[in-house]
Amino acid sequence: MSETQSQGTESLLQSLQDQLNRMEAQLGELYAQRLPDREAIIHQVNYTNHNLYLHLREAMRVRELYYRDTMMILDRLAHWIPKTNVTFQAERSVAYDTDDHKIPWGTAQDNTRSPRFVARCEELFNRPLTYMDLGCSGGGLALDFTLRGHRGFGVEGSDYSKKAQRAEWRLLRDSLFTADITRPFHLKNQDQSHVLCDVISAWEVMEHIADEDLPGLFENVRAHLKPDGIFVGSIALGPDDDPVTGARYHRTVQPYEWWEARYRELGFAFTSDHPFEFRDFCRGTSNGPIDPDYSVDPSAGFHFVARLV
Repeated sequence: MSETQSQGTESLLQSLQDQLNRMEAQLGELYAQRLPDREAIIHQVNYTNHNLYLHLREAMRVRELYYRDTMMILDRLAHWIPKTNVTFQAERSVAYDTDDHKIPWGTAQDNTRSPRFVARCEELFNRPLTYMDLGCSGGGLALDFTLRGHRGFGVEGSDYSKKAQRAEWRLLRDSLFTADITRPFHLKNQDQSHVLCDVISAWEVMEHIADEDLPGLFENVRAHLKPDGIFVGSIALGPDDDPVTGARYHRTVQPYEWWEARYRELGFAFTSDHPFEFRDFCRGTSNGPIDPDYSVDPSAGFHFVARLV
């Protein structure tokens, strides 16, 4: 390389270095100019989040107080709730060996309500209804049917809500019961005949039952369902494991096709011949602050309406 070429190369490199230095200085100035805007945005976001939290907390507090006061009034007027005149017997009073009982989560939190579901059932049958909710947790759906003048019952596998007298357990003293729903239980009228239901539901309950225990659950449904009655509910399709406690809540995680075949094996068939719209169902419809929406994420779960084969 000649001396002239070497000088030209050095000059080019120096020119590039000068340009890089100017660009770096400009970027530094630009960053310095933008930094206050960035900090202001972060401050505004944090301020807004904090205000939203305060408003949400206050709304939840007011809602809790309103609900408490309402239930106190209803408790004083409990005599208007007609006596159910039933007896309940269970081979096993609680599902003692399940994580749902030993490490309660859903049973300690949930209390599904859905007057819309009740209204659709009224349209479907057009008669006074008898309803039973399996895995009823707080008993809210049994209350919804009772408030409309129907017979509403609930059976819960854990005694957590009963002992805590949470949700509707204090009010529906003769309508909510505890039992391992995979073992024989009997809800009977005064003449010792089984109470027969127009509607039996299991909202996100089936996946909590081990496959080998499903036949026992279906026998209980069969024993308490009218010939033209429906078994309705929702089934989650994914696991539910708590990494902290080690609890495994979903014992049977299978796809829709598996459940459809299993129901048929056990004497029930899924049917699309029903009037329910998606939002009529009680769970899997974003019906509550932590309830998923199956229409947004179908892989999360599905609804079923089944009849006796």
